[in-house]
Amino acid sequence: MTRIFPLLLVLLFILCTTGCAQHKMMGPPPPPPPETILESENLQGSLFKGDQAVLSDQDIARILSTQINLAGRHRLAILNVASRSYWSDELAEVEARNSDNLLQALKASPQLTDVLFLPALLVPEKRTVPYLREAAARIQADLLFVYNARIETFRRDRFFKSGEVHAQCIAESVLLDVRTGIVVHTAHRTESISLKKTDADLNFTETVARAESVARGKAVVSLAQAVAQHLAGETK
Repeated sequence: MTRIFPLLLVLLFILCTTGCAQHKMMGPPPPPPPETILESENLQGSLFKGDQAVLSDQDIARILSTQINLAGRHRLAILNVASRSYWSDELAEVEARNSDNLLQALKASPQLTDVLFLPALLVPEKRTVPYLREAAARIQADLLFVYNARIETFRRDRFFKSGEVHAQCIAESVLLDVRTGIVVHTAHRTESISLKKTDADLNFTETVARAESVARGKAVVSLAQAVAQHLAGETK
């Protein structure tokens, strides 16, 4: 009996030291995973405080959830934000035809009862959305069609015959709902044209300007047709 007791003490010491060693080798349990942004805020607000100076999170949420019904929009105003200058009667006539063609393309839409250009006296100096809405509202326009057309490329090289010019126009537009300030449609069109110098052109520079005007007219009419198709689809 006296011999067994020391043996038991030795076994108990071995078990205690082995358990402590295993505990130290395992180490502490890993910390819980950090809370993700998606779980904490569900991405319902801006992560940048400076954004609140322009639009609050509540305003953006209300804008994104608003459903626009264009069935009651009938009066449309047109604004060209590109500057234009004419240096000959022929070019002025081309631009006048472009304006007429634009009006006819928009008036072809049965959803529009009245289409007119925004009077120059009402065009604001700062062409931002709030000022444009105010100008359109003064003539009781439900919709505002704003477009810009620019000549992207023009070249005359060995691939073209002598006295021939090639012009490419890129045009873009937005259709603004005046009541809400929401852009309900955007369009982007590219049109190209090749013209030859005629006897009516004073010089080749006038030929270039005429080609630019014709290409611009085609691109703008294409924008107007896109708007008419959009309105037709919205009011079905």
